[in-house]
Amino acid sequence: MSEIIDEEEAARFLDEQDRLHGVNTIVEEKEEVSKPEPPNLGKVANYANEIEISPAGDSTWKMLRLETLPSKGIFYPAEAEILLRSAKTKEIRHWSTIDEDDPIDVRDKINFILNSCTKFHNKSGRPLNFNDFLEIDRYHILFRIYELTFPNQENKLWANIKCDKPTCGHINRTQVLSMNLKGFELPQELIKWYSEEHRCFVIVSEKLNETFTIHMPTIGVDSKFRQKRADELTRGIEVDESFYDFGPYLIQEWRTLTPQTLTDLKFSSNAWADNKFMFIHKFTNELKKASLNRAASLCEKCKQVTESHIFLEGSFTVKDFFIVSAGLDELI
Repeated sequence: MSEIIDEEEAARFLDEQDRLHGVNTIVEEKEEVSKPEPPNLGKVANYANEIEISPAGDSTWKMLRLETLPSKGIFYPAEAEILLRSAKTKEIRHWSTIDEDDPIDVRDKINFILNSCTKFHNKSGRPLNFNDFLEIDRYHILFRIYELTFPNQENKLWANIKCDKPTCGHINRTQVLSMNLKGFELPQELIKWYSEEHRCFVIVSEKLNETFTIHMPTIGVDSKFRQKRADELTRGIEVDESFYDFGPYLIQEWRTLTPQTLTDLKFSSNAWADNKFMFIHKFTNELKKASLNRAASLCEKCKQVTESHIFLEGSFTVKDFFIVSAGLDELI
């Protein structure tokens, strides 16, 4: 007969192992000492000063400065704050079951880490959680948790990034960290519509005699749209792909979003004036193209900065974030 496992008791046991063996514990911060620069990383402009996480009141949590995120924090409530901690053994064990060939499982595992290892507060408003993180910030926050989990770079993530200079083409072996990760760059053309008061884009159209808003999609909103699309596929309903492209940018609050409200939004969009549809389509497409998830690398041969996708053939995979890729002899 198989033994029944008490999950709470197992979690306590794993936490105790963390404490006994010094795994994932937060040590008292000492005077900052400069560390040797990772090989092949180079000094990429505008990244060197974006890697610090300030100390929080609770010693096990670290406060993440919102201005260091790809979004720069401008789409979150003005008094929001994000706290992070390292992943512990019980979370790493769950992460180890990730199926990298299943995009749904990959998202579920990332969300599990974000839910377990973050606290999202709004000092003067409704409670927040990981579902309120912007999609454009998701991987950056995951990298910060990874860096807290391996503070001494016990698990390095390497990417093969080819220099895009035509006369060079050198393949650089680059260590990817939050400091050289690029997740979003707000297009200059769209800045004039950003409203600091509303923390989103506000467009006043005299031609259409209408004011409408565009939001950066959160994890919660994106999940609702993905569920709706999957349901339509299961039921054999023809999927309106254009709606699933621009739709997530029209919703601010995921908590009240239901399949029916999404259906109503889809049908109402069919009645839009051509000018409104084309504007929203082009506007949201520019935001989508600006959501990069790329890494910057200084070519060791020609010294030019190149940007490339973080997941490339021969580079690290999603699973490598929290599973050390060292050989067996190096682990014992």
